[in-house]
Amino acid sequence: MKIDFENLGGIDEGSVELNDFTLFCGKNNSGKTYVMYSLYGLLDNQLNFSFDFVNPIIDKLKQEGSYILDIAEIISEHQGEMVRHIEVLFKDYLPNLFGVTASEFSNTKIKLDFSQDEIEKKIKHSESFSYSRKDLFNSWKLTLNVDSGKIKLTLDKADRLEDSILQFFISERLVEIMFFDCGFENNSFLLPAERAGINLFFKELFSIRNLLLQEAQNDNVDPMRLLKGVLDSRYAEPVKDYMQFLNRIGNSQIEGSYSKYAQALEKNVLGGKYKVDEFGNVFFLPADSKNKLPLHFSSSTVKTLFGLVFYLEHLAKAGDYLMIDEPELNLHPDNQRQVARVLAQLVNAGLKVIVSTHSDYFVRELNNLIMLKKGFPGAADLQKKYGYQDNELLASKQVSAYLFNDKKITPMVLDDEEGVIAETFDAVINDLNKSSNEIYYALQDTKDGN
Repeated sequence: MKIDFENLGGIDEGSVELNDFTLFCGKNNSGKTYVMYSLYGLLDNQLNFSFDFVNPIIDKLKQEGSYILDIAEIISEHQGEMVRHIEVLFKDYLPNLFGVTASEFSNTKIKLDFSQDEIEKKIKHSESFSYSRKDLFNSWKLTLNVDSGKIKLTLDKADRLEDSILQFFISERLVEIMFFDCGFENNSFLLPAERAGINLFFKELFSIRNLLLQEAQNDNVDPMRLLKGVLDSRYAEPVKDYMQFLNRIGNSQIEGSYSKYAQALEKNVLGGKYKVDEFGNVFFLPADSKNKLPLHFSSSTVKTLFGLVFYLEHLAKAGDYLMIDEPELNLHPDNQRQVARVLAQLVNAGLKVIVSTHSDYFVRELNNLIMLKKGFPGAADLQKKYGYQDNELLASKQVSAYLFNDKKITPMVLDDEEGVIAETFDAVINDLNKSSNEIYYALQDTKDGN
């Protein structure tokens, strides 16, 4: 999927095409977070799709109980209509996504492009789906099976079911089958750059909210009106969603299929384990100590990585989009390299990763994984010498990288012999080396003169 942006925040124009591993680089205030948040809003299944061409399908479905759709026919007749509908909904959603007024995006333009190969691949890997619902008037079930380019819809017990409900669910599922990797069982999970502070204070923030609601009830103030004011605070949607995620941590203790990657982070980066009690309180247990430290008493690295570890431990599923704004936050260069390697492992294990970074260490480690994947005489010996695992090597075709600079987004040069050519870092490093050398030798000349 390719997304064209125009007049988005500080970005005049640019395009991003998502890959298994998508990398954003650039200076501060260059628009990386704008794009990251926008992608989150697009991929997190928050848009309410509703296509008019679905209505005749609903009529026949309710009359006959089942109906078969030809996917190729839908694409031929309605692809343009569907894409334009998604673009309009996406742009209209941006003010809510960022927590600002609609005027902030009055000049923004969004264009989506889905290649036919991409659509065919998604259709081939699409899974069957069923949805059951019971309300005051009716109990109904919608089943959708995808097989050999056909979609069979089956509807049970829908005598008094409103057409608009079916229109919504069928439209949404068609979008997922043909355009997006995410589905009802997949997530888009974003770790914002503010996560260290949020991890530290989220309990207090929700306690204050609950106290406000309690006081409102005591003073006969409409609690829903107050709650709306609290929820409509000036937080972007990804930040609010992350806070809600943290507020539910005491309810998710089941070990997920990606828990071994969480354990790798705890072992190789943190040197200990997190523990969450039944009240949702977070503690850290250092490997070399018997003490159980409250999160607020732990290191900045421990505070920063908790959300990622908990997500991998309990919630991550194949097909998820994992987005991280500045994965290098509060990490020593060696740990930045370790995190890069774990993220590469996640890509090879079925997650999609989108990262915004300022770290040369992170990018250079990514390049090591790409170069080793190419294979060359002596590569296996180097891989063994430096401890790289097969499951963390990345093919260059799995990676896309973009530079945010001068109000534009431009693709970065990337190949399997060098990896990502990160000139934005190289120029700074070269300038630093030059100034350091001049200062050092000028100092030596002064000493020699004395």
